[in-house]
Amino acid sequence: MIEWLDIKNLALVEKTEVEFAPGFNVITGETGAGKTVIMSALTLLLGGRAGKNLVRKNTGKCEISVSLRISGGAAAKVAELLAEVGIDFSPDSPLLLRRSITESTSRNYVNDTPVALRTLSALGDVLIDVHGPHEHQSLLKNSIQLDILDDFGSLSGERAKVAELHQKLVETEQALNDFGSKLPSNAEAEHLRFLLNEIRSVNPEPDEDAVITERHKLAANAKEVMETIVNSAEILDESDSSVINQLMELRRELGSLERLGLRNSEDFLTACDALINSTRELTMDLDGLSDGVDLDEADFNRLEERLTALQTLKRKYGPTLSDVLATAEDAERKLDDLANQAERAKELERAVESAGKKHLAVCRTLSKKRRAVSARFADAVTAELKKLGFLKAGFSVEFNPRPPSPSGIDAVEWMFAANPGESSNPLKEVASGGEISRVMLALKTVLAESDSVPILVFDEIDVNIGGETAAVVGRELRGLGEKHQLICISHLPQVAAAADSHFKVEKEVRKKRTCTEITLLDHAKRQAELARMLGGDKAAAKHAAELLKNF
Repeated sequence: MIEWLDIKNLALVEKTEVEFAPGFNVITGETGAGKTVIMSALTLLLGGRAGKNLVRKNTGKCEISVSLRISGGAAAKVAELLAEVGIDFSPDSPLLLRRSITESTSRNYVNDTPVALRTLSALGDVLIDVHGPHEHQSLLKNSIQLDILDDFGSLSGERAKVAELHQKLVETEQALNDFGSKLPSNAEAEHLRFLLNEIRSVNPEPDEDAVITERHKLAANAKEVMETIVNSAEILDESDSSVINQLMELRRELGSLERLGLRNSEDFLTACDALINSTRELTMDLDGLSDGVDLDEADFNRLEERLTALQTLKRKYGPTLSDVLATAEDAERKLDDLANQAERAKELERAVESAGKKHLAVCRTLSKKRRAVSARFADAVTAELKKLGFLKAGFSVEFNPRPPSPSGIDAVEWMFAANPGESSNPLKEVASGGEISRVMLALKTVLAESDSVPILVFDEIDVNIGGETAAVVGRELRGLGEKHQLICISHLPQVAAAADSHFKVEKEVRKKRTCTEITLLDHAKRQAELARMLGGDKAAAKHAAELLKNF
């Protein structure tokens, strides 16, 4: 939701800060007072282009800032968008958007970090739908209309399956396209055969170089190693004062403690036995070490030759022996592909055909479900339109085929006809600001549960309506405010009375300059404003009081 909107030197506004509330916020005021300045400010913060006459005369610079609190799915989308431009975002902190505009420049910021205008625009698509003369309407985009239809019909599982199978199809097609280009040429094939023969002639085993290196190190220092082994064996087990003999003597001494029945004596004996066993194991390990040391000259030469062969392979195809083995496997695979290229190509072609059929099958299933959902969706929207004064309006979803894609085989267009006998046209081509705003209200009411855009702004929603329809519009907006934050500029008291918070825009002259002020009304001032909107006499005041009692 929008927490506050700060405007400095925009058109007639010198300086004002508006603190919006959750739910339904309404803005009213005399014609020409400057109500559309809110729309202009939000449009600019959503990436709109800055006109030459936006900056208040003789000030040089206009600044607009907004603080938003974002949660749920919208927060995840915002975090993803900002991560792409290197900005961290947490739902625990406010999101601050700011634009500083002069007659020649515009600077844009998100959380005080400079960003391109397209970043503000992308955030706007996620956060705010503005419906009016300067609309920023995600619902008018065909791709969004398809997404919303799927959300309305709870088709996210089918949609995900379509996307998954499309990705597999793309990967399989890429493998086929790459197959021919990755086959080795004659010269490359000759080189592959050479290196494969060279590696095979040595026939290295995994980690063989480490084992050989250790054996070579021992054999190269055989004399010193054997002296160490002999001396160690004598110390451990081959002299009267060896470690083993001393430990055995120690065990006999500890045995007397056991005979005397002392506490823990058995633990002492167990610990001593462990020492004896460890010492004997060490002696055997040293004996085993001598087996790899005592090599004759022929064995040592063969060891050196093997190590040299392995080092040569590592130098040419390494740096590790694992790399050498991987090089051999890759060469074998490429040569096998070359030798069997016709068969391999047919296998990949069959794989592409199979992946395409699987993808098309789920696309057709999804398309069938979409068409069923679209009928329910159109009926629900038409019912809402009737409440809002379009008694004979027509709304439908038009399907057009498209090549299989991650979203399926459907392109959709929302079609609208305001009156009987008129041809239906794409909703985005509806000219009247009042019509489009009321249609958007109907759509948003139907989509309240599934629509993830958290903030809705309506302007001119009450054009050419009145009476009971105006009251219905007010109730619909109030209900929509339970799911979204709404900001609505209105001329109708029936609509304004339904709001949770009421702001008034007034124009006054200070120091010979016209200024626009936006203030939050308390109950008494709100009743007075409704009375003004109703005509300003005593009957209007009474009617205003009655309107407020209804909410």
